[in-house]
Amino acid sequence: MEEIPLRLMIVAVVVAMSVLPAAQALETLKTREFIARASQQLDEIARTAEVLSIEGPGSVRTLSLDFTSSGRVEIDSFQMGGSSEGPNSTAIVLRLSNGGILVRSMSGDSLPVSAKDSQGLQTSAARFDLRVSVQYERGVTWILAEVV
Repeated sequence: MEEIPLRLMIVAVVVAMSVLPAAQALETLKTREFIARASQQLDEIARTAEVLSIEGPGSVRTLSLDFTSSGRVEIDSFQMGGSSEGPNSTAIVLRLSNGGILVRSMSGDSLPVSAKDSQGLQTSAARFDLRVSVQYERGVTWILAEVV
């Protein structure tokens, strides 16, 4: 009988010491899953833009994107393209809440990407539909990126 409180106290200490590492491991798994899913979506966006560049004017695709996270690391902002002659005109950038950045660059043959204002598309929404279409105006071919 005298040993039972001691055994319960040992069990309680062991359990308490196990909770924190288990919680940290779960958080790490959530972060890894989010990063993997986000990376796949960025790859899909880049491939789609590259295909549209080949297809030419009039080509349109709409992608449903979901950058939601159940962990601590979340989307801070999503940016695609930039000014037509700028260094980011074929870049896709996902900024994360922990300061991390995921970047994809479309192939050298890809058309420049911009939003209607001739700058890059930027949003902080975690879930959105991205419409990309090839435009031809005044002798210039480019990809228009819009959140719909």
